[in-house]
Amino acid sequence: MEERKRITFLLRVIHNQIKVAMHKNGPDVKKGPKTQLQGGILGYLYHHQDQPVYQKNLEKEFRISGATVSNTLQVMEREGLIVRKAQDKDGRLKRIQMTPEACQNHAKIERHMDWIGDRVLEGMSDTEVSELFRLLGILMKNLEEMTAEPEEPTEEAPLETG
Repeated sequence: MEERKRITFLLRVIHNQIKVAMHKNGPDVKKGPKTQLQGGILGYLYHHQDQPVYQKNLEKEFRISGATVSNTLQVMEREGLIVRKAQDKDGRLKRIQMTPEACQNHAKIERHMDWIGDRVLEGMSDTEVSELFRLLGILMKNLEEMTAEPEEPTEEAPLETG
C-alpha cells in the first residue's frame, strides 16, 4: 500500500498547513511567541497555571534537551513572556510562570487554536474523531519507541525523503 510508505510526508504537509492556518488569520498580539517552541511552552504554562512548572517539566513534555529549554526560557524572559521565581527551599529551582500580558495574549491564541481545531475536524463524527485520536496515539507511541531505541533503516525500508 503506497499510502503506508508516505505517512511521514503526509504528516509533515498537515503540520505545515496547520502553521499556515495559525498565522493566516491569527490574533494580533504584541507580546507573543516568536517560535513554535515558545508558543508550545506558553500553551503548557497556560494549561498548568494551577501547579508549579519547572524546566525539567518542559524538557520532558517537549522531549528536548535542557540546553534548548534553558536558551528558549532566557529569550522568553528577556521578551517579557515569562518570569522565573526562585523557590524558598532551593534557590536553584525556579518556577516558571507567564507574565499577565502573555497570559491574556495566549488566551486569544487558545481561542484561535480551538477554532482551527473545530474546522479541521469538520465533517467527522464523534466516533471518527475518537478513532483518529486513537490512531494518532498509536503513531505517537511508535515514534517514541523508535526514538528511545535508535535503529537503522534496513535495505527494505530506506529513509524517506520528500
